[in-house]
Amino acid sequence: MAVNYETLPGEIVRLVGGKQNIKGLTHCMTRLRFDLADYGKAKTEVLSKTEGILKVINSGSQYQVVIGNKVESVYESIIKQTGINGGGVVEEEASSDEGVGPKKKSGVINRLMDTISGVLAPTLHVLAAAGIIKGLIALTLTLGWVSDTSGLYMLLYSIGDGFYYFLPIILGFTAARKFKMNEILGAAIGATLVYPSMVNIASNLAVSGTIFAGTAFEMSYYNTFLGIPIVMPGSGYTSSVIPIIIAVYVAAKLEKALKKSLPAAIRGILTPVIVLLVTVVFTYLVIGPVSMGICGVIAMFVTFLYNIPVVGGIIAGALIGGGFGILVMFGLHWVIISLGLSTIAVQGFDYMLACGSIGPMIGMAQGIAICLAAARHKNQKVMDLALPGTLSQICGVGEPLMYSVLIPLKKELYLNILSGCVGGAVLGLLGTRIYMFGGSGLFSFPNFVSAASGTTDLIKYCIGVAAGCIFAFAAELVIYNNDKAKKLL
Repeated sequence: MAVNYETLPGEIVRLVGGKQNIKGLTHCMTRLRFDLADYGKAKTEVLSKTEGILKVINSGSQYQVVIGNKVESVYESIIKQTGINGGGVVEEEASSDEGVGPKKKSGVINRLMDTISGVLAPTLHVLAAAGIIKGLIALTLTLGWVSDTSGLYMLLYSIGDGFYYFLPIILGFTAARKFKMNEILGAAIGATLVYPSMVNIASNLAVSGTIFAGTAFEMSYYNTFLGIPIVMPGSGYTSSVIPIIIAVYVAAKLEKALKKSLPAAIRGILTPVIVLLVTVVFTYLVIGPVSMGICGVIAMFVTFLYNIPVVGGIIAGALIGGGFGILVMFGLHWVIISLGLSTIAVQGFDYMLACGSIGPMIGMAQGIAICLAAARHKNQKVMDLALPGTLSQICGVGEPLMYSVLIPLKKELYLNILSGCVGGAVLGLLGTRIYMFGGSGLFSFPNFVSAASGTTDLIKYCIGVAAGCIFAFAAELVIYNNDKAKKLL
């Protein structure tokens, strides 16, 4: 049955409890992400069986409805129907039955996942677009097609790198929206982290000293603030993720307290003044160094694991390559992405994202095999489900195929995980590095090119992709069971 996308948005609103039950709404590439006032009012079972909906996930602090490639048009229709603004925040309305029924409690992990996805998800499309441009210009430079002093290179590189460079400003805005504080104030906090004078402090000044020398937390500082060391990465906080998210969270708490305590006559002007002064100083002196230390330890651990002869790289690569798709299912992949971005900002490369990037390519190979097997058996139902999902894998969107075919067939899901382990193990064994988080799927290859190492890691990535894809394609043709597919799909 064809999906009626004109009536689907209204049906979704009704089944999640109506307009009055929606506190907020955002979307990523395939999912509507609801913040509900009362999760008990949502009719999950009915919603999951509705035509046009692939899956419903109640993660504890977020109600996710998986739509697929049509998610943006459905999202915009819901915005028009419910009065949600472009930022996905619902205007508050009084409700006589607000709070009635059980409200889903969320644990620390669920809240963390909700926070990370809520902050990063709105940037995903532009993040990927900028990464594709950045990767392609790096490839043209490596191949000698352009010079790094030419106007063509500088303009195109600024298009690709500009978004990443000023990422703290963007995330300051989206984090402020997530934490329900003044969004411009959040962006202003991000701007202080990429202010040229502070960014250049490490390159223009000699090292003044070192703190925590001889430990995993060892950090150099280049200046002091009232005698307290100012610790920051060599490139400043450009392209960083974790410091700005924590900073805006602290700022949101402070802003809320100030609005309650300050007199109305001075609240409007003094609140942003105090928030900026306190938060920015606290970020440079405390939040930044602490987050740097944590990311540094994680990066050291992953690097250490990969440096263990043979076994370390294989184990780490297999775990990440095979498990990344499962993390996506539960919305946990943003943790890996945020850590990967932070590691790239500090080290210039990352191992985790390199292995995680293989998933869409394996999904595409497996999807092609499913389509071929279904065509051989003339199973139009499987073709209708698998073909769009396979095409989505080209751009790195794996959820349509996973939710519509792989999970229902079960063995196909296990094969997908195993194939990811195979490809990831090869990438880990080769010590493959990724240099930017840009395009995914077929557009992921430029991410493995850098001016320093050239195409070395690109070749390694191609080897890992070939290993995983060949295994997935061949094994799928062997295990595909058309009779089972007819029953389950």
